[in-house]
Amino acid sequence: MKMTKLANVLMGLLLLGVAACKNAETKETPNGFKYQVVEAGDGIVPKQDQLLVFEYIMKDSKDSVWIDTYENGFPGVIRIQDTSALKTEIGMMQMFRQLSDNDSITISKPAKEFFKDVLGRPLTPEVDSTVTITCNLRVIEILDMQKFNEFQAKLYEKRKGKQKSKDESAIDKYIAEKKVADVKTDTSGIRYVIHNNAGGKKPTAASCVEVKYEGKFLKDERIFDKNEKIAFSLGQVIPGWRISIPMLGIGDSATFYIPSALAYGPQGYPGAIPPDAILIFDVTLLGVGDTYDQEAHGCK
Repeated sequence: MKMTKLANVLMGLLLLGVAACKNAETKETPNGFKYQVVEAGDGIVPKQDQLLVFEYIMKDSKDSVWIDTYENGFPGVIRIQDTSALKTEIGMMQMFRQLSDNDSITISKPAKEFFKDVLGRPLTPEVDSTVTITCNLRVIEILDMQKFNEFQAKLYEKRKGKQKSKDESAIDKYIAEKKVADVKTDTSGIRYVIHNNAGGKKPTAASCVEVKYEGKFLKDERIFDKNEKIAFSLGQVIPGWRISIPMLGIGDSATFYIPSALAYGPQGYPGAIPPDAILIFDVTLLGVGDTYDQEAHGCK
């Protein structure tokens, strides 16, 4: 019997973990964030405004896989800010400054600490506070913006399969039944309706944005999240938002129909998003900035 792709990846990480017990090097960021270097890369760290692209598996101590970019096909991406941002960066962001191409690292922390130091937000009520969360991460590329756009385009071109076709059929059926007008389709498979075009500044895939949004499931139209105003870096959100929000200028609003592969994929998000969920977002772009200000919780 052949092992699945995920099984192969997890087996590889298990073997790396065994080796890490003997060979891992503990490193620390300026603000005291510690992580284990399982395998060292070329040692060349990213420069300001370069984008660090990485694959990762995040799971908890109950063996529940939260995110697996090897499986969903969409790696994470972080833009390296200028050094003035160091004072307000959380540990995870400072760590990215120290990583090089092909570095493999492991972070393991109790849930509350993981949310604070890695995700940069408080522990959510849906998550079991007693679990330990582990992230196994490998840097696969360090790119400038032009190269990143080319990389992303090739990535989306390769991302084809049964679930994508299934999702697109479900979205088209929903749009037809609801008689939604003026629907357009992005090359990624996202369907969208632009409600107004104010002509304001548009973000890039690595910008910080401030948005108003409401999210619901296509399956039953149940609202799962909403916010009147929130700021975040587009490099830290689901691929569907990374693709769709740059379509908007400041003051614009739209509805986006996000296929599951561009949302939370087959693993979903424990306690909030079921596996293979197609999401609908009503979004208004309120602001655009270059970086996220940790102290002000906004863009600058």
